[in-house]
Amino acid sequence: MLVTHDYTAVKEDEINVYQGEVVQILASNQQNMFLVFRAATDQCPAAEGWIPGFVLGHTSAVIMENPDGTLKKSTSWHTALRLRKKSEKKDKDGKREGKLENGYRKSREGLSNKVSVKLLNPNYIYDVPPEFVIPLSEVTCETGETVVLRCRVCGRPKASITWKGPEHNTLNNDGHFSISYSDLGEAALKIIGVTTEDDGIYTCIAVNDMGSASSSASLRVLGPGSDGIMVTWKDNFDSFYSEVAELGRGRFAVVKKCDQKGTKRAVATKFVNKKLMKRDQVTHELGILQNLQHPLLIGLLDTFETPTSYVLVLEMADQGRLLDCVVRWGSLTEGKIRAHLGEVLEAVRYLHNCRIAHLDLKPENILVDQSLAKPTIKLADFGDAVQLNTTYYIHQLLGNPEFAAPEIILGNPVSLTSDTWSVGVLTYVLLSGVSPFLDDSVEETCLNICRLDFSFPDDYFKGVSQKAKEFVCFLLQEDPAKRPSAALALQEQWLQVGNSNGKGAGVLDTSRLTSFIERRKHQNDVRPIRSIKNFLQSRLLPRV
Repeated sequence: MLVTHDYTAVKEDEINVYQGEVVQILASNQQNMFLVFRAATDQCPAAEGWIPGFVLGHTSAVIMENPDGTLKKSTSWHTALRLRKKSEKKDKDGKREGKLENGYRKSREGLSNKVSVKLLNPNYIYDVPPEFVIPLSEVTCETGETVVLRCRVCGRPKASITWKGPEHNTLNNDGHFSISYSDLGEAALKIIGVTTEDDGIYTCIAVNDMGSASSSASLRVLGPGSDGIMVTWKDNFDSFYSEVAELGRGRFAVVKKCDQKGTKRAVATKFVNKKLMKRDQVTHELGILQNLQHPLLIGLLDTFETPTSYVLVLEMADQGRLLDCVVRWGSLTEGKIRAHLGEVLEAVRYLHNCRIAHLDLKPENILVDQSLAKPTIKLADFGDAVQLNTTYYIHQLLGNPEFAAPEIILGNPVSLTSDTWSVGVLTYVLLSGVSPFLDDSVEETCLNICRLDFSFPDDYFKGVSQKAKEFVCFLLQEDPAKRPSAALALQEQWLQVGNSNGKGAGVLDTSRLTSFIERRKHQNDVRPIRSIKNFLQSRLLPRV
């Protein structure tokens, strides 16, 4: 409700209110007095007390245009209607000057803000949608502690409350979570014996007949993750780095170029959305990165946390993605492709020596850095990487399957040679500019991969040597056990220096590669590919 003119408290349980302020009605009595809540402002703290009904008015805000001509989005009733400007006490009398209208002074400021006011009928309390007058706040704790997330919501009729956890699941009283909601609108979620599994964003949702509102905040749980990995999360990212430009988007994160303040060193920062990925999942990637040290891998520099993101500060590959560089440089030859693939396989061999499978080798994750004398390949994005020891690991296929090995598509255990399959697909793309298994649908593409259904059309492989085609076939073998390791692939004759005589020494056409890059920019890698295993097995059955 809008305060139509000033009121000075005359009793201990009353509060001062000023014309233009907005208050939330909590209760009323037969003396036409209203119990209200006034949120804190720069001029005064939050307060709760009684005021007479004749100083209140119903509001209907006019949506005003922004300076750029677009319409402002309607804002909440207890913030959008604050009409009083911040001014010194000496200006107060001047502001209250104005014509009397209906027995009360008319607010000039109300006119300038285009808010129409009509006096409140003292015999009627207006229904209003829920509003969080005290929102949730971020909480940091240690594992094993008991924490409470609190907020306060108002609205008429009284809103119902629902709590959502980090995985968007509805929370209930179950011994670990304890939920309370008082008559005064105070909502609380108590989490007993906090673990790292509880880390993430929590949301309180309030709903009544007039509408709904929500408030979210993150719970930070300090201590080692479920896999024993300990990460120090700093909370002052903006003090060290300034954002420059967005570099790309993935399933769960946005990568931006940032400059380190002071040194102006360019870095790549990966902002992982807390609503899409839990802390333990992020620390898994960090655990992989912390154990890797190789000039052909993107290195981890630092870790931060903001209210909405986990931030990984990574080395910057200043030339961008490999395929973009290949097109930009021009004059692509088999010799240059061999050099690029040699570095890719060298990086993969290092990973495999550490028993780590990357499982997401695709053009977008193969970068080029030229900070030293010559361009160098850098492998990036270890979010899907996994350490393969004695246990089987089945990798969930997400989004586009173009570079995925048959065992990943069929939901079978992966192996280190799942990566060499992806290198085989990359080789085919570099040589021809097209994808070997791509079809009209995801299902047909997956079927082509499992059937090993690809060929070398003359139109696409004009000028490509037979040795290059044989190298592709060497890597693209259906059985993971028969597929070569990265170390064995590096010994193949075609990759050796000095084999550029004869066919394959000419310049290759990169026009199709440009189309390939453009298509990949607009594809969606977020959707999990479900229910495809039964489809494939039914289609593959006649071949058994």
